[in-house]
Amino acid sequence: MRILTVIISVISIVLYSYSAEKKKDVAVFEVSESTYPSVKVVYDWSLGSPEDVSKALNYLRNHFKAYDEYAPLEEVEIVVVSHGAEIPVFAKQNYKVFKDIVDRIKNFHDIYGVKFYICHNAAKAFGFDTEDFPSFVIITPAGVAKLAALQEEGYRLVPAIVHDFKAVKEKYGKKKSK
Repeated sequence: MRILTVIISVISIVLYSYSAEKKKDVAVFEVSESTYPSVKVVYDWSLGSPEDVSKALNYLRNHFKAYDEYAPLEEVEIVVVSHGAEIPVFAKQNYKVFKDIVDRIKNFHDIYGVKFYICHNAAKAFGFDTEDFPSFVIITPAGVAKLAALQEEGYRLVPAIVHDFKAVKEKYGKKKSK
């Protein structure tokens, strides 16, 4: 199945490249065998609010989707270190409030093997301790120290900068023809 996916991807790239060459003033769609090599990534979550987690999870989804579509033979390992205002999302007491988000987090853990590290210092600042979190998260003494340690182990740092694109899209996005 993967071979068929690769063959279809290569044919699509060739056809797209050929049609793009015929057009003038068109951006190049860069895809090659080395576009997305195997990599280990650590996402740095120090988000502004618990509600931002849903958007931050979209980055993980897009990351895995890029590998599924454009580098199916490569591997990506993703880890998240959480040490910001999003920490209450993970707390058992808030499961009912953030059920959909927590279920998505658990799915990323169960399906893709994403490890979610929670900073113990930040958790304590919210009044939480180890027993307040579900078993699919890992409590680390200090989130910033874990980020540095993971980078030392070869993980590439990806800061999670969450934006709400809706207003910008409405103002500047592609307008639909009527």
